[in-house]
Amino acid sequence: MKNKSVLNQLFQDIDTVILSRQHPVTGLLPASTSVNHHGDYTDAWVRDNVYSVVCVWALGMALRHAGDRDRSDQLEQATIKLMRGLLQSMMRQSDKVETFKSSLDPLDALHAKYDTASGLTVVADDAWGHLQIDATSLYLLMLAQMTASGLRIVTTFSEVDFVQNLVYYISSAYRTPDYGIWERGNKINNGKTEINASSVGMAKAALQALDGFNLFGPTGPKRATIHVVADAISLARTTLASLLPRESVSKEVDSALLSIIGFPAFAVSREKLVTRTRDEILGKLGGHYGCKRFIWDGHQTVLEETSRLYYEHSELANFEHVESEWPLFFTYLYIQALFDGNESTAQHYRDRLESLMVNVDGIGLLPELYYLPDDRVAAEKKQPGSQERVANDNVPLVWAQSLYWTGLIMHEGLLEPDHLDPLSLRRRATKFIKSNIALVVLTDNEVTKGILSEHGVIAETLQEIQPLIALPAPELVKAYGQVGANPALKLTGRPARRLQSLASSQTYQINGKVYLTLSWLQSEEEDYRLYDAQWFSESLAQEIEHIRKHWINQEVAVFTLLMTHELCQMPQIESLFEAIRSLQLRTEHDHVGYASANLAYRASRVNALSIRDVELEPLAPRDCSRCLDQWDDLAPEAQTIWDSLTQLPEIELQKQLAGFLHKRDLDALVGQHDGEPVTLQQWLEMLYRRTRELNQWLMARYCFAALNRFHSDLAGSLSVLAMRHLLVVLGDKKREFIVSAHLSNDELMEGVSRTYKDPVERTLAQEMLAQIGTLVRTRPELFDGLRSIHLHNFMQLCLRQGRISDDYCSLDELGVLPPSTVTQRLIDILTYQRRIFTEEVQLSKPEPGALPRSAAEQFHALDADWFEWRLARGLVTRLDNDFLRAIWQSLAHAVTLEFGDRDSEESTLECELVRSSMTSGEESFAQLIDRLTQQLHPAYYKTAVVEALSAFTHYCEANPEAYFEQPVVFSQVLEAAARQYVAEKDHAKPGTRDIDNLLEQSPEVLQSYVNQVLAELDSATQPA
Repeated sequence: MKNKSVLNQLFQDIDTVILSRQHPVTGLLPASTSVNHHGDYTDAWVRDNVYSVVCVWALGMALRHAGDRDRSDQLEQATIKLMRGLLQSMMRQSDKVETFKSSLDPLDALHAKYDTASGLTVVADDAWGHLQIDATSLYLLMLAQMTASGLRIVTTFSEVDFVQNLVYYISSAYRTPDYGIWERGNKINNGKTEINASSVGMAKAALQALDGFNLFGPTGPKRATIHVVADAISLARTTLASLLPRESVSKEVDSALLSIIGFPAFAVSREKLVTRTRDEILGKLGGHYGCKRFIWDGHQTVLEETSRLYYEHSELANFEHVESEWPLFFTYLYIQALFDGNESTAQHYRDRLESLMVNVDGIGLLPELYYLPDDRVAAEKKQPGSQERVANDNVPLVWAQSLYWTGLIMHEGLLEPDHLDPLSLRRRATKFIKSNIALVVLTDNEVTKGILSEHGVIAETLQEIQPLIALPAPELVKAYGQVGANPALKLTGRPARRLQSLASSQTYQINGKVYLTLSWLQSEEEDYRLYDAQWFSESLAQEIEHIRKHWINQEVAVFTLLMTHELCQMPQIESLFEAIRSLQLRTEHDHVGYASANLAYRASRVNALSIRDVELEPLAPRDCSRCLDQWDDLAPEAQTIWDSLTQLPEIELQKQLAGFLHKRDLDALVGQHDGEPVTLQQWLEMLYRRTRELNQWLMARYCFAALNRFHSDLAGSLSVLAMRHLLVVLGDKKREFIVSAHLSNDELMEGVSRTYKDPVERTLAQEMLAQIGTLVRTRPELFDGLRSIHLHNFMQLCLRQGRISDDYCSLDELGVLPPSTVTQRLIDILTYQRRIFTEEVQLSKPEPGALPRSAAEQFHALDADWFEWRLARGLVTRLDNDFLRAIWQSLAHAVTLEFGDRDSEESTLECELVRSSMTSGEESFAQLIDRLTQQLHPAYYKTAVVEALSAFTHYCEANPEAYFEQPVVFSQVLEAAARQYVAEKDHAKPGTRDIDNLLEQSPEVLQSYVNQVLAELDSATQPA
């Protein structure tokens, strides 16, 4: 009887508060009935509508389980009507979805809200922060959950195609800055978009929920299945892990994260990270009346200037401790406690929520927020948490009310947690399955198969695996370009972006034919890197390990490798054969082993794609071919270069080639062969083939550039770098190119060509950028503390590594090295720099009253070359969180810090402005310090300035009363310290500057003299 009474009361309340507001035509709900200076809340927000109908859906299921079919059907149909109303509103904007997939431009985004009565748009594209990936993702997530519970929401194939395109729409969430859940972007409300963890997490959950999901139900046709590229889930997961517990660059924490660490997204599987994020929220944002949205949130406080949408940087700190508190966030904590089976916590939040309700016509309703009246602000700032707050007029916030009722339905035993999560996302949220990986080795012909067999490698020819067909990864990209295509809606399929290892490790049935896909490693058959046996072996192992770590399917992963006769002729091929053999025989790893193509296919996850208007070009058997040895008739210079390939040093040969190519077009004739004219391009193509087969890396790289080739994995690398908030700068100060993740391949290639005029440097830049992207994806720990990557600096470090003399060296010396050596130098540099960085972090806490001993002093020999140490350290600068907090604290002791030229805005830090607009834990503060220090040149001087900054933080910590009224100009501080050092030690050297003498000393010596200068500056500002 109790359950029936509770059900009746819930039905009555939900009908009064929610269903009575549902529009009879569109099915949409207004966010509220309020219209005030904060906005017109009678519009239908996508996010609010989905959350508002959750309790309707939940009560419908509860009534169904109780046998009340009539009322259950009423609620289920109301849920379907709302979800279809949103779907139709979005489908009217299918042109925006099509454009956004490629542009990722906020102005091309789906609208965040619609007219409740018509479902049409209500504000212009540029009049609102429409790009809210979390809202679109929430809709997709709940569409999947509601469909899995038995509702039929999507009814036509055109709707299936549109939902498929929405999947593409959110798939780039890991690298797409949006306006976020609060619609304003950056916390200053200046309309600047950011990558938001709450958006990435919701997208990740939606992608995982819809992966292989049939929108027509479990018995629906395959045509209604949604396809998600596995790498999109992996990239979202990796990005989320790197962001949490932060929300974005400007928000070090946000209560919106509660929606992704628990219900409804369940996007984080690592319990420690969930707990850490929740503790950050409750510790920094929790209050008596709910949680604050984020630190220094001025929204609907009495201090907010309502005549403008944005805040001034200088006013943000005024909102400290008086931010509004939202009961909404207690509803997430309430529901999550119920999912966790924690009765005491659930009861605690239920009691808190019910104590915050406003009684309206006998129903307890949750207000949007509680704010501090003007007369209590001062007392609250003096003693945070001491003052009573007042509910605003927006009662109820239907979104919050719905989640409270959803929790109540669970708490009263009317639904089990599984009913609200029929897809079991909370159990499989990035639950990595260390599945077996089937290694399938294919060959282009029987001769190649025989060569592999002689070396103990088991292989099959392309003919032997029929009816299975092998497909290059770019052809799979072409196939996905038709998945979801719908001419009536003017929608194409997936944008033509590279597919990575997880996607190519699944198998496919496309229009009735069955396919294996080569790894993306072999996307470019003529990639010179593939002819470095060591690089190929290491990349193979690296990709297989990446698959093992990120595989989330129960079925085996299928790694398909094609060995051609041409590849088998490369030098040191035995090392590649050994690597493949050891993988096949499981001698090193028990998770990867040999499998025939047919067996691997049967054990794999098969994606069935039904597409039209596409002709795929599978791999075909081919005869053995060798590179041309002799030409019939060539221009003398071309013949000389060809004949000298194995006789002259590469650097000399490359100079000859450069001279020959000067002012010649690629279509120029250079000879003839077999009676046919030979163009410069044809000759270069053959020269490129021969040099890569001979492992003449300088010549191969030069030919690669001369043929205007670019590595296809560049765009993918940039995407991965963007998700880590890494600024990428190409070139040097003379010709600099700042890379954006939003650049198209053509724009990127144009920028690289414009920045690097030297062909070898252009090729090396691409090679290193692609490799850094791969390392960020496979070994992210190497990039801890890095905020920017200046590729020129990495090139310089790679050049210097292993050199005996300091004589001038050209990039040609790097160009002659195998790709595997260049890669290893990059890894060595990042590993060394990270080790030094980690050691310095561990030793950064000084004894009271003492200067800290530097890590360099502790970990390096006493006769270390400190000038060289500073040079290497300055080329790759890392900033740890403790150092950043110390810098932020030290800003209270000065008016201005000058990092570069005096009075230059680009090198000046206004201390009070920064402290009043950024918190110490903000990524934007870290990026600011990185920008101020990265512009310093040369590299050894940059290191010295960072050391001086460190000494400044320690001085301020040791002298709490210190205050520098005059600008602290670090260049002048270092010069003064150098003069004192030279005078005191009588260390002057003829023809050298004082600063150079100081920079040859240990960091401990430098900081001690900087400390003396700071003490003098401080005493000069103290009253007599």
